[in-house]
Amino acid sequence: MKKLSLFCLTLLLGIAPQAHSGDSKPATPRRNATNAPLRLVQTIPLKEIEGDFDHFGLDLRGNRLFLTAEDHKSVEVFDLKSGKHLHSIGGFGEPHYVRYLADANKLVVVDGGAGEVKFLKGDSYQPIDAAKLLQDADSSAFDSATGTLYTANGGKGADLQYSTIGITDTKSDKHIGDIRIESPQLEAIALETSTPRMYVNDTAHSQVLVIDRGKRSIIATWPIQAGQKNSPMALDEPNHRLFVVTRTPARLVVLDTTSGKQVADLPSVSGADDMFLDPARKRIYVSGRQGLIFVYRTKDANTYELAAKVPSAVGGKTSIFVPELNRYYVAVCAAEGSKLGAKVASVQVFDIQ
Repeated sequence: MKKLSLFCLTLLLGIAPQAHSGDSKPATPRRNATNAPLRLVQTIPLKEIEGDFDHFGLDLRGNRLFLTAEDHKSVEVFDLKSGKHLHSIGGFGEPHYVRYLADANKLVVVDGGAGEVKFLKGDSYQPIDAAKLLQDADSSAFDSATGTLYTANGGKGADLQYSTIGITDTKSDKHIGDIRIESPQLEAIALETSTPRMYVNDTAHSQVLVIDRGKRSIIATWPIQAGQKNSPMALDEPNHRLFVVTRTPARLVVLDTTSGKQVADLPSVSGADDMFLDPARKRIYVSGRQGLIFVYRTKDANTYELAAKVPSAVGGKTSIFVPELNRYYVAVCAAEGSKLGAKVASVQVFDIQ
Protein backbone atom coordinates (compact mmCIF):
# COMPACT_ATOMS: atom_id res chain seq x y z
CA MET A 1 0.00 0.00 0.00
CA LYS A 2 1.01 3.57 -0.48
CA LYS A 3 3.41 5.21 1.95
CA LEU A 4 2.51 7.87 4.46
CA SER A 5 4.15 11.12 3.48
CA LEU A 6 6.29 11.51 6.57
CA PHE A 7 7.38 7.86 6.60
CA CYS A 8 8.27 6.50 10.03
CA LEU A 9 9.41 9.73 11.72
CA THR A 10 6.19 11.45 12.74
CA LEU A 11 5.01 9.06 15.41
CA LEU A 12 5.38 11.14 18.53
CA LEU A 13 2.58 9.60 20.56
CA GLY A 14 1.70 6.10 21.69
CA ILE A 15 5.14 4.65 21.00
CA ALA A 16 5.56 1.13 22.34
CA PRO A 17 8.76 -0.49 23.64
CA GLN A 18 10.82 -1.70 20.74
CA ALA A 19 11.72 -5.28 20.03
CA HIS A 20 15.40 -6.16 19.93
CA SER A 21 16.83 -5.81 16.41
CA GLY A 22 20.56 -6.22 16.84
CA ASP A 23 20.78 -9.91 15.92
CA SER A 24 18.65 -12.87 14.93
CA LYS A 25 18.70 -14.66 18.29
CA PRO A 26 15.37 -15.46 19.91
CA ALA A 27 14.04 -12.54 21.90
CA THR A 28 13.60 -12.74 25.65
CA PRO A 29 9.86 -12.78 26.44
CA ARG A 30 8.60 -9.82 28.44
CA ARG A 31 7.43 -10.56 31.96
CA ASN A 32 3.94 -9.24 31.24
CA ALA A 33 3.62 -11.16 27.98
CA THR A 34 2.68 -14.53 29.54
CA ASN A 35 -0.94 -14.24 28.52
CA ALA A 36 -0.36 -12.14 25.41
CA PRO A 37 -1.87 -13.52 22.18
CA LEU A 38 1.46 -12.99 20.36
CA ARG A 39 4.95 -13.74 21.70
CA LEU A 40 8.07 -12.34 20.03
CA VAL A 41 10.52 -15.21 19.45
CA GLN A 42 12.95 -13.86 16.85
CA THR A 43 14.14 -10.62 15.24
CA ILE A 44 15.91 -10.80 11.87
CA PRO A 45 18.03 -7.68 11.16
CA LEU A 46 18.13 -6.18 7.66
CA LYS A 47 21.04 -3.79 8.08
CA GLU A 48 21.45 -2.91 4.41
CA ILE A 49 17.84 -1.99 3.74
CA GLU A 50 16.46 1.51 4.20
CA GLY A 51 12.99 2.80 3.49
CA ASP A 52 9.52 1.31 3.43
CA PHE A 53 8.24 -2.24 3.14
CA ASP A 54 4.86 -3.10 1.66
CA HIS A 55 3.73 -6.73 1.53
CA PHE A 56 4.76 -10.31 2.29
CA GLY A 57 4.29 -13.38 0.11
CA LEU A 58 4.50 -17.12 0.89
CA ASP A 59 5.89 -20.29 -0.58
CA LEU A 60 4.80 -22.88 1.97
CA ARG A 61 5.91 -25.85 -0.12
CA GLY A 62 9.39 -24.38 -0.66
CA ASN A 63 9.66 -22.93 2.87
CA ARG A 64 10.18 -19.34 1.68
CA LEU A 65 8.90 -15.96 2.85
CA PHE A 66 9.01 -13.00 0.44
CA LEU A 67 8.96 -9.31 1.40
CA THR A 68 8.71 -6.33 -0.96
CA ALA A 69 11.12 -3.52 -0.01
CA GLU A 70 9.65 -0.76 -2.15
CA ASP A 71 12.24 1.99 -1.46
CA HIS A 72 15.13 -0.49 -1.68
CA LYS A 73 13.68 -1.66 -5.03
CA SER A 74 13.97 -5.31 -4.09
CA VAL A 75 12.15 -8.42 -2.96
CA GLU A 76 13.78 -10.02 0.07
CA VAL A 77 13.68 -13.80 0.54
CA PHE A 78 13.77 -15.63 3.89
CA ASP A 79 13.67 -19.19 5.13
CA LEU A 80 10.11 -19.38 6.38
CA LYS A 81 10.82 -21.55 9.42
CA SER A 82 14.31 -20.52 10.56
CA GLY A 83 13.98 -16.87 9.52
CA LYS A 84 17.38 -16.87 7.78
CA HIS A 85 17.73 -14.15 5.13
CA LEU A 86 18.40 -16.08 1.91
CA HIS A 87 18.47 -13.64 -0.99
CA SER A 88 17.72 -10.14 -2.27
CA ILE A 89 16.08 -9.93 -5.70
CA GLY A 90 16.79 -6.60 -7.42
CA GLY A 91 15.75 -4.95 -10.66
CA PHE A 92 12.44 -3.39 -9.60
CA GLY A 93 11.25 0.20 -9.67
CA GLU A 94 8.95 0.06 -6.63
CA PRO A 95 7.74 -3.45 -5.77
CA HIS A 96 4.48 -3.66 -3.81
CA TYR A 97 2.76 -7.02 -4.10
CA VAL A 98 4.41 -10.45 -4.37
CA ARG A 99 2.90 -13.89 -4.85
CA TYR A 100 4.47 -17.27 -5.54
CA LEU A 101 2.58 -19.62 -7.87
CA ALA A 102 3.74 -23.09 -6.86
CA ASP A 103 2.21 -25.06 -9.73
CA ALA A 104 3.95 -22.86 -12.31
CA ASN A 105 7.06 -22.27 -10.16
CA LYS A 106 6.62 -18.59 -10.91
CA LEU A 107 7.04 -15.45 -8.81
CA VAL A 108 4.61 -12.61 -9.52
CA VAL A 109 5.65 -9.09 -8.47
CA VAL A 110 3.59 -5.92 -8.94
CA ASP A 111 6.11 -3.16 -9.72
CA GLY A 112 4.54 0.26 -9.23
CA GLY A 113 7.62 2.11 -10.45
CA ALA A 114 7.59 0.33 -13.80
CA GLY A 115 3.79 0.09 -13.96
CA GLU A 116 4.01 -3.65 -14.59
CA VAL A 117 3.20 -7.07 -13.26
CA LYS A 118 6.52 -8.88 -13.52
CA PHE A 119 6.96 -12.64 -13.75
CA LEU A 120 10.14 -14.37 -12.54
CA LYS A 121 11.30 -17.96 -12.38
CA GLY A 122 10.53 -19.26 -8.94
CA ASP A 123 13.92 -20.90 -8.38
CA SER A 124 16.50 -18.70 -10.14
CA TYR A 125 14.48 -15.44 -9.92
CA GLN A 126 15.33 -14.70 -13.54
CA PRO A 127 12.80 -12.54 -15.46
CA ILE A 128 10.26 -14.35 -17.63
CA ASP A 129 7.81 -11.73 -18.85
CA ALA A 130 5.88 -8.60 -17.84
CA ALA A 131 2.32 -7.34 -18.27
CA LYS A 132 1.97 -3.57 -18.67
CA LEU A 133 -0.30 -1.56 -16.36
CA LEU A 134 -0.49 2.12 -15.45
CA GLN A 135 2.09 3.72 -13.18
CA ASP A 136 1.75 3.25 -9.40
CA ALA A 137 0.40 -0.31 -9.66
CA ASP A 138 0.01 -1.36 -6.05
CA SER A 139 -2.63 -3.21 -4.00
CA SER A 140 -3.66 -6.55 -5.53
CA ALA A 141 -5.82 -9.62 -4.97
CA PHE A 142 -5.44 -13.04 -6.58
CA ASP A 143 -8.24 -15.33 -7.74
CA SER A 144 -6.69 -18.78 -7.35
CA ALA A 145 -9.62 -20.46 -9.12
CA THR A 146 -8.92 -18.65 -12.39
CA GLY A 147 -5.31 -17.51 -12.00
CA THR A 148 -6.44 -13.89 -12.37
CA LEU A 149 -4.69 -11.01 -10.61
CA TYR A 150 -6.58 -7.78 -9.89
CA THR A 151 -4.36 -4.72 -9.30
CA ALA A 152 -5.15 -1.12 -8.36
CA ASN A 153 -3.10 1.23 -10.55
CA GLY A 154 -3.09 4.75 -11.90
CA GLY A 155 -4.56 7.54 -9.78
CA LYS A 156 -2.64 10.36 -8.16
CA GLY A 157 0.62 8.40 -8.17
CA ALA A 158 0.39 8.39 -11.96
CA ASP A 159 -0.81 12.03 -12.13
CA LEU A 160 -4.31 10.88 -13.05
CA GLN A 161 -7.70 11.72 -11.55
CA TYR A 162 -8.93 8.17 -12.14
CA SER A 163 -7.64 4.71 -11.29
CA THR A 164 -8.20 1.29 -12.78
CA ILE A 165 -8.33 -2.25 -11.51
CA GLY A 166 -5.96 -3.94 -13.94
CA ILE A 167 -6.80 -7.55 -14.77
CA THR A 168 -3.85 -9.86 -15.46
CA ASP A 169 -3.96 -13.51 -16.55
CA THR A 170 -1.06 -15.12 -14.67
CA LYS A 171 -1.22 -18.23 -16.85
CA SER A 172 -0.44 -16.37 -20.06
CA ASP A 173 1.29 -13.43 -18.31
CA LYS A 174 -0.97 -11.03 -20.19
CA HIS A 175 -2.95 -7.92 -19.26
CA ILE A 176 -6.50 -8.77 -20.30
CA GLY A 177 -8.60 -5.81 -19.21
CA ASP A 178 -9.37 -2.92 -16.87
CA ILE A 179 -12.16 -1.67 -14.64
CA ARG A 180 -12.11 2.11 -14.59
CA ILE A 181 -12.73 3.78 -11.21
CA GLU A 182 -13.35 7.52 -10.89
CA SER A 183 -11.07 7.91 -7.90
CA PRO A 184 -7.44 9.07 -7.57
CA GLN A 185 -6.64 6.63 -4.76
CA LEU A 186 -7.56 2.98 -4.26
CA GLU A 187 -6.16 0.67 -1.63
CA ALA A 188 -6.92 -2.88 -0.49
CA ILE A 189 -8.91 -5.41 -2.55
CA ALA A 190 -10.80 -8.50 -1.35
CA LEU A 191 -12.46 -11.20 -3.48
CA GLU A 192 -15.42 -13.39 -2.67
CA THR A 193 -15.02 -17.01 -3.79
CA SER A 194 -18.71 -17.96 -3.88
CA THR A 195 -19.79 -14.95 -5.97
CA PRO A 196 -18.13 -12.67 -8.56
CA ARG A 197 -18.10 -9.78 -6.08
CA MET A 198 -14.93 -7.82 -5.36
CA TYR A 199 -14.52 -5.20 -2.63
CA VAL A 200 -12.18 -2.23 -3.13
CA ASN A 201 -11.23 0.52 -0.70
CA ASP A 202 -11.86 3.86 -2.42
CA THR A 203 -9.60 5.76 -0.03
CA ALA A 204 -10.04 9.13 -1.72
CA HIS A 205 -13.78 9.10 -1.07
CA SER A 206 -13.82 7.08 2.20
CA GLN A 207 -16.01 4.35 0.80
CA VAL A 208 -15.99 0.71 -0.23
CA LEU A 209 -16.77 -0.17 -3.83
CA VAL A 210 -18.57 -3.41 -4.62
CA ILE A 211 -17.63 -4.63 -8.09
CA ASP A 212 -19.02 -7.49 -10.17
CA ARG A 213 -15.90 -9.17 -11.60
CA GLY A 214 -17.87 -10.82 -14.38
CA LYS A 215 -19.54 -7.63 -15.56
CA ARG A 216 -16.48 -5.52 -14.65
CA SER A 217 -18.69 -2.81 -13.19
CA ILE A 218 -19.47 -1.18 -9.83
CA ILE A 219 -22.75 -2.47 -8.39
CA ALA A 220 -22.75 -0.67 -5.00
CA THR A 221 -20.88 1.92 -2.94
CA TRP A 222 -20.78 1.79 0.85
CA PRO A 223 -19.70 4.96 2.71
CA ILE A 224 -17.40 4.59 5.73
CA GLN A 225 -18.87 6.82 8.40
CA ALA A 226 -16.43 6.22 11.27
CA GLY A 227 -13.34 7.68 9.58
CA GLN A 228 -11.41 8.52 6.45
CA LYS A 229 -8.45 7.10 4.53
CA ASN A 230 -9.64 3.50 4.68
CA SER A 231 -6.63 1.34 3.94
CA PRO A 232 -6.33 -2.35 5.01
CA MET A 233 -9.24 -4.72 4.44
CA ALA A 234 -10.14 -8.29 5.36
CA LEU A 235 -13.13 -10.42 4.37
CA ASP A 236 -14.97 -12.99 6.48
CA GLU A 237 -17.03 -14.47 3.67
CA PRO A 238 -18.82 -17.26 5.62
CA ASN A 239 -20.17 -14.73 8.14
CA HIS A 240 -20.80 -11.96 5.59
CA ARG A 241 -18.53 -9.45 7.28
CA LEU A 242 -16.03 -7.01 5.76
CA PHE A 243 -13.40 -5.40 8.01
CA VAL A 244 -11.88 -2.03 7.11
CA VAL A 245 -9.42 0.12 9.08
CA THR A 246 -9.39 3.89 8.64
CA ARG A 247 -6.41 6.12 9.39
CA THR A 248 -8.17 9.42 10.20
CA PRO A 249 -9.04 8.63 12.93
CA ALA A 250 -7.74 5.10 13.45
CA ARG A 251 -10.87 2.92 13.59
CA LEU A 252 -11.76 -0.69 12.84
CA VAL A 253 -15.08 -0.72 10.98
CA VAL A 254 -17.16 -3.86 10.41
CA LEU A 255 -19.65 -3.97 7.52
CA ASP A 256 -22.41 -6.46 6.74
CA THR A 257 -21.76 -7.58 3.16
CA THR A 258 -25.42 -8.45 2.62
CA SER A 259 -26.46 -4.83 3.15
CA GLY A 260 -23.35 -2.64 3.37
CA LYS A 261 -24.44 -1.42 6.80
CA GLN A 262 -21.95 -0.79 9.59
CA VAL A 263 -22.38 -3.22 12.50
CA ALA A 264 -19.35 -2.31 14.67
CA ASP A 265 -16.74 0.42 15.15
CA LEU A 266 -13.70 0.16 17.46
CA PRO A 267 -10.43 2.06 18.07
CA SER A 268 -7.48 0.87 16.02
CA VAL A 269 -3.73 1.32 15.64
CA SER A 270 -2.22 4.40 14.00
CA GLY A 271 -0.92 3.98 10.46
CA ALA A 272 -2.49 0.55 9.95
CA ASP A 273 -1.49 -1.16 6.71
CA ASP A 274 -2.19 -4.89 7.12
CA MET A 275 -5.00 -6.89 8.70
CA PHE A 276 -5.58 -10.65 9.03
CA LEU A 277 -8.36 -12.85 10.33
CA ASP A 278 -7.66 -15.85 12.55
CA PRO A 279 -10.94 -17.79 12.39
CA ALA A 280 -9.68 -20.70 14.51
CA ARG A 281 -9.09 -18.37 17.47
CA LYS A 282 -11.82 -15.88 16.55
CA ARG A 283 -9.27 -13.07 16.32
CA ILE A 284 -8.30 -10.18 14.08
CA TYR A 285 -4.69 -8.87 13.89
CA VAL A 286 -3.95 -5.30 12.74
CA SER A 287 -0.39 -3.94 12.43
CA GLY A 288 0.53 -0.25 12.19
CA ARG A 289 3.39 2.23 12.25
CA GLN A 290 2.69 3.15 15.86
CA GLY A 291 4.64 0.14 17.10
CA LEU A 292 1.67 -1.92 18.25
CA ILE A 293 -0.30 -4.89 16.96
CA PHE A 294 -3.97 -4.56 17.87
CA VAL A 295 -5.60 -7.93 18.54
CA TYR A 296 -9.39 -8.11 18.49
CA ARG A 297 -11.64 -10.89 19.73
CA THR A 298 -14.79 -11.87 17.85
CA LYS A 299 -17.73 -12.70 20.11
CA ASP A 300 -20.30 -13.00 17.34
CA ALA A 301 -20.90 -11.49 13.90
CA ASN A 302 -21.93 -8.15 15.42
CA THR A 303 -19.82 -8.03 18.58
CA TYR A 304 -16.07 -7.45 18.82
CA GLU A 305 -13.63 -6.28 21.47
CA LEU A 306 -10.06 -5.02 21.56
CA ALA A 307 -8.35 -7.86 23.43
CA ALA A 308 -4.69 -6.76 23.44
CA LYS A 309 -2.14 -4.22 22.22
CA VAL A 310 1.03 -6.22 21.57
CA PRO A 311 4.29 -4.22 21.31
CA SER A 312 6.22 -4.63 18.06
CA ALA A 313 8.36 -1.66 16.92
CA VAL A 314 7.70 1.76 15.45
CA GLY A 315 7.42 1.37 11.68
CA GLY A 316 6.06 -2.17 11.86
CA LYS A 317 3.06 -1.68 9.59
CA THR A 318 3.63 -4.64 7.22
CA SER A 319 2.66 -8.09 8.45
CA ILE A 320 1.46 -11.56 7.52
CA PHE A 321 -0.30 -14.30 9.46
CA VAL A 322 0.76 -17.88 8.63
CA PRO A 323 -1.69 -20.24 10.35
CA GLU A 324 0.09 -23.34 9.02
CA LEU A 325 3.14 -22.41 11.13
CA ASN A 326 1.29 -20.70 13.97
CA ARG A 327 3.37 -17.59 13.23
CA TYR A 328 2.86 -13.88 12.67
CA TYR A 329 5.58 -11.86 10.89
CA VAL A 330 6.06 -8.08 11.06
CA ALA A 331 8.40 -6.05 8.82
CA VAL A 332 9.82 -3.01 10.63
CA CYS A 333 11.20 -0.12 8.56
CA ALA A 334 14.28 1.71 9.80
CA ALA A 335 13.62 5.17 11.23
CA GLU A 336 16.53 6.85 9.43
CA GLY A 337 18.42 7.91 12.53
CA SER A 338 15.41 8.98 14.56
CA LYS A 339 15.43 8.16 18.27
CA LEU A 340 11.74 7.31 17.93
CA GLY A 341 12.16 4.08 15.98
CA ALA A 342 14.43 1.18 15.11
CA LYS A 343 17.83 2.13 13.71
CA VAL A 344 17.99 -1.11 11.73
CA ALA A 345 15.18 -2.57 9.64
CA SER A 346 14.07 -6.02 10.67
CA VAL A 347 11.52 -8.79 10.43
CA GLN A 348 9.96 -9.78 13.74
CA VAL A 349 8.65 -13.30 14.23
CA PHE A 350 5.82 -13.90 16.71
CA ASP A 351 4.40 -17.18 17.95
CA ILE A 352 0.62 -17.26 18.23
CA GLN A 353 -0.47 -18.02 21.80
